[in-house]
Amino acid sequence: MARRKEHTHEQIKTMAIEAVVMHLQHDNIETLSLRKVASLIGYVPSTLINIFGSYHYLLLAVSEQTLAQLANKLSLEMNDNPLLNIQQMATIYSEFALQNRRCFRLVFELSMPDDQPLPIAHLSLIKSLFGLVESQLLQYFPEADSQKIEMMSRVLWGAIHGLTSLALDGKLFEEQSCLQDMLISHVQSYIAGMSIKKEFTCY
Repeated sequence: MARRKEHTHEQIKTMAIEAVVMHLQHDNIETLSLRKVASLIGYVPSTLINIFGSYHYLLLAVSEQTLAQLANKLSLEMNDNPLLNIQQMATIYSEFALQNRRCFRLVFELSMPDDQPLPIAHLSLIKSLFGLVESQLLQYFPEADSQKIEMMSRVLWGAIHGLTSLALDGKLFEEQSCLQDMLISHVQSYIAGMSIKKEFTCY
């Protein structure tokens, strides 16, 4: 039976998001539905529709929470060495993905219906994540303009995400411990390559 007066909308929102996260710790998103989430928290589906708008936007809220948690982890323990910071961020990124496999996948597999744009809050989180990388690259390449730094951050992190995704799928065909070595090798090689290019290119 629905417990319509027991919680505020914000509390129900939190409960629903937590229910999805708990489910994804042991099962796939395909086995979940709006009705099941509502049942898990003791409400009817229409209550969640009133709060989130649709099941899709409930999943988007889970995705946003995952991005926020990732951003929080990536922003910790920065030092004065941008190369080491980027290497550490790559390691934290992969560890977070491996520890939160299904929530991490949801972030990148969830698409907006009917080509609708992502909500501003979601876009802001993505921008803040890249901003962490860009701030470190700017320390390493202070002569580069913002457009160049933005491009470099996407190229650098695209490969980090690719290696992480392959590890999630078990497609690296290497021991899991080798992932960290691969990530560090990529970061070092990319930064070294761009440093050499900097000597011959005016930003």
